[in-house]
Amino acid sequence: MQSMTKDLDFERDTALARDFLLNFTNIHGETKYMNVLQEVANRKVLAVEIDLEDLFGYKDSDDEFIRRVTENTKRYVGVFADAIDALLPEPTQPLPEDDHDVLMMTQRSQDGAENADGSDPQ
Repeated sequence: MQSMTKDLDFERDTALARDFLLNFTNIHGETKYMNVLQEVANRKVLAVEIDLEDLFGYKDSDDEFIRRVTENTKRYVGVFADAIDALLPEPTQPLPEDDHDVLMMTQRSQDGAENADGSDPQ
């Protein structure tokens, strides 16, 4: 039995996620997710919520990509996390030093290493 992940191109999907995060605009013409990422960088927001309606309505959406996101959400949380990591801007405000940050980065590194083969965690 062949693995489904063999046929998937997670690098391409990460690039599609990056494109969406970088270019999706709200009704005011603002780059919605890049604004959220700046708030994350400035530690005003702790998480990035991707609205599926935004993904469905994105002008450059790929129907197969959207299908994969909705059918394998757990895996695609990681794909979007990789895209967010690549796009996260530098903070524009001074940040307080915090031991929690070191713990989160360590945990994130460990989580990424465990799933480096592209498989879903069990």
